Amino acid sequence: MQYTHEHLEIQKTLRRFIDEEINPHVDEWEAAESFPAHEVFGKLGAPGLLGLNKPEDYGGAGLDYSYAMAMAEALGHVGCGGVPMAIGVQTDMCTPALARFGSDALRREFLAPAIGGLTVGCLGVSEPGAGSDVAGLKSRARDGHRQAAAGGSSALRPPLRLPR
Repeated sequence: MQYTHEHLEIQKTLRRFIDEEINPHVDEWEAAESFPAHEVFGKLGAPGLLGLNKPEDYGGAGLDYSYAMAMAEALGHVGCGGVPMAIGVQTDMCTPALARFGSDALRREFLAPAIGGLTVGCLGVSEPGAGSDVAGLKSRARDGHRQAAAGGSSALRPPLRLPR
């Protein structure tokens, strides 16, 4: 893929952020086995970096997915694995279905704050016999007049507004 000037500027912005706001703290965060997600996400959300390919109506930049790839590549400069993984969960696991299929009300209530870095999203997956191994899940859902799940899955609804 060939990056445009805009792709490279986003990467430059992210690398500066990583060098100033993340990497100086990695050892401390690793020792604590935690990082200040609300603070980091807030700083990433303010300039729109958590919503590069999300709809403009909800605070995103409305760019194509190549910009999200440029961001993911830049996150490779973080000196640990947990922080970029958490950012990736926010941008590429918690928000895409909501951005694409959510009602306007749901997008305003949940997507806009996630893009702005005001909330920290997470995912929970568990099933007896598979745990968090999504490849081993046996549950299925059917969509018709009603939705049903079979296979013994446990539904987890994590809080979108974690305590500070």
